[in-house]
Amino acid sequence: MALLHRATEIRRRAEAARAKARAIIPALFLDTFGDPATNPKGWPVMTLGEALSVGPQNGLYKPATDYGDGVRILRIDSFDDGTIDNQSALRRLRVDDATVEKFQLKKDDIVVNRVNSPPQLGKSVRIPTLNEPVVFESNMMRLRVNSEILVPSALGVMLQLDSVRQALVKNAKHAINQSSINQSDVTGIRVLAPPLTLQGAFAEQVESIEALIRNLDAAAKKAEAMAAALSAKVFG
Repeated sequence: MALLHRATEIRRRAEAARAKARAIIPALFLDTFGDPATNPKGWPVMTLGEALSVGPQNGLYKPATDYGDGVRILRIDSFDDGTIDNQSALRRLRVDDATVEKFQLKKDDIVVNRVNSPPQLGKSVRIPTLNEPVVFESNMMRLRVNSEILVPSALGVMLQLDSVRQALVKNAKHAINQSSINQSDVTGIRVLAPPLTLQGAFAEQVESIEALIRNLDAAAKKAEAMAAALSAKVFG
């Protein structure tokens, strides 16, 4: 029983540490660059559309009967807080090669939720290294950043800030239980464009923190598996 309590405590502490580490990233952005809404450090400002190399592009719609096997698809419930929860949990969809080519996500793409309930509208994620091809569904849009203007990880964090999220949904259209934003709403928001060297240094710090978070995730999963095994042994 003592081992079970210990495994549960390890999991709890790992999850708490992960949450604290994740909270550091937006705080680091604000400390380095300031809030984009007020731009206290006087950085150059441009529309998001001016910083893109490709897009926006809306995702694909397929009926429920096409789900089950095939290529993985990113859905609105697949990410939160700027991260994909679990790539192996992504659902699969039957599509042809041409469709995969058109809608396949690449590392450092930005995906923005364009249709959802108001609290979820405008949430976004920067695509990490993917284990296999992944496409994206119709109620989100993909942006591809011009890395000679903005470092993708810096933009990814910027889009998580409350002030920027509010700018994204400012002109949202509302219906019963559902709201939406369009491509112009997204490309028209104002973003900071600090020197690339400073953005790059920030991106390196973010990568270090994300590596720590991945280690904490691994520790939490290991502790969870240990707790489940011990629980089965004690109560099974």
